[in-house]
Amino acid sequence: MGVPFTAAHGSIRYSLSIYNTEEEIDFIIDKMPPIIERLRQMSPFWQQARQA
Repeated sequence: MGVPFTAAHGSIRYSLSIYNTEEEIDFIIDKMPPIIERLRQMSPFWQQARQA
């Protein structure tokens, strides 16, 4: 994809279509913050970025 290694490992990719409902999108938006926090705690790249 032409992005740096650390950026690729710090990304979450979503695929949406015309068939997704507003309720499905609201659901994932609601569920993501604790998942993102957990992934950040596990990531050495996030720790390095926070120190910079």
